[in-house]
Amino acid sequence: MDLKKTPLAIAVFFSVISLICGLAVWIIPGAALSVASSWMHGIDVSTIWNPNVDIVSLVYGIISAFIASYIGAWIFVKIYKTIAK
Repeated sequence: MDLKKTPLAIAVFFSVISLICGLAVWIIPGAALSVASSWMHGIDVSTIWNPNVDIVSLVYGIISAFIASYIGAWIFVKIYKTIAK
């Protein structure tokens, strides 16, 4: 695994997922709530659900998803390369 390319690929992937999720909440909020509820077993997400997506929160979510997943993937690759030696 490449220490630069792997984290970048994973960060781009999660950024796209964040964009798709944000658009789903904006365009089809009922279906997005149903999917989110099915993933959170035992948690009633409808009590905290806010389908009002604005461009600022969408962009902020994409950027934060990119940064967090890049850092996480970079750490993963470092650990993997250390163990694989």
